[in-house]
Amino acid sequence: MRILFNHSLTSGELYTNTPKKIIDKNWFWFIKRYGSTASFEDSLSKPFKYCFGLILNKIIDEKVRFKVPVPSDVYIDFEIVTGDAFLTQRHNGRFSEIDFVESDFTGYFLGYYFKGRSYQKHLPIYIGGDIKNKFISKINAGEKFYTVHDITINDFIDQVHEKFEDLTKVEIKKLLVHGFRRMHSSILYGCTISILTSQKINCQAYIGNLTLLPDKNILNYSIRKDKKLRKINQWKRPAFDGYYYIGLSPSMMDSWVEENKNNKVITKFRKVFARKIQEELYYKNKHVFIFKLKVKKFKGWMFWIDYIEIRDVIYLGEAVERKFIPSGKSWLKIIKEYEKRSSINL
Repeated sequence: MRILFNHSLTSGELYTNTPKKIIDKNWFWFIKRYGSTASFEDSLSKPFKYCFGLILNKIIDEKVRFKVPVPSDVYIDFEIVTGDAFLTQRHNGRFSEIDFVESDFTGYFLGYYFKGRSYQKHLPIYIGGDIKNKFISKINAGEKFYTVHDITINDFIDQVHEKFEDLTKVEIKKLLVHGFRRMHSSILYGCTISILTSQKINCQAYIGNLTLLPDKNILNYSIRKDKKLRKINQWKRPAFDGYYYIGLSPSMMDSWVEENKNNKVITKFRKVFARKIQEELYYKNKHVFIFKLKVKKFKGWMFWIDYIEIRDVIYLGEAVERKFIPSGKSWLKIIKEYEKRSSINL
């Protein structure tokens, strides 16, 4: 099941390249006051994750609707499923923990509601941990969930400030609004969101559609990966230098070595994608050989190449387990070493 959640934007990634106008604190300041984190972005996301847990708990406890702090009308609210729809979804695996009789054949789940180009849209919010157990127990106790009134981000500033008292309330509000706005822009772009925290409030939340169909899941897996990397790239705002990259996986290496065995070295590549973002080549594959096209082009995020020769590219190095390793070796030496390793494995 873990593959279903891969390549969703984490709360830390939502704070990639956060502007100074949001907060001027540095990583060492956060480490000194709140302990070590994997990155500066993870430090900035701590108030957001904590607040998100507070929001979900308050929605369930007080039956309220949360107005997401973005310019358009966006809410986190309940969706009620009854009748035949409830029975069908239960048969397909949803609501399996809900008692038929106690719930009166009614299921509830949280949704992220926003306006599309022409109509209202929503994405399910999958929850786990203690908050899920509480939600299920309330449903099985016969509680009915409906919206009583709306709440906003201002209702949580004081609680978050009690947890992160070294930050001012103004800084906290800026950080929270920044996180929600980036989350919303990512959802509009087609990304999924994964928020996990264990700071006194056990919040596990995933915003996005899931499927258990293998073929559809594999397609969504690749789409999520590309959208996530492109969204992060937009936040980093690197100046595009006009050069595209291609990647050569070991399986492609095997076929091209066989095709070019009479030339002693690979001289031509067939049927490859050239990508604007280098990370797209190796974010999913464990091992990739990276090349850069010598000639500048401007063709969007990626384009298809039917045929290209080695003289038209520059070998940069290898990427292993999502980490790029620049190489000082020539491509001729790399391919000879690869052929030697392949013959030993055989």
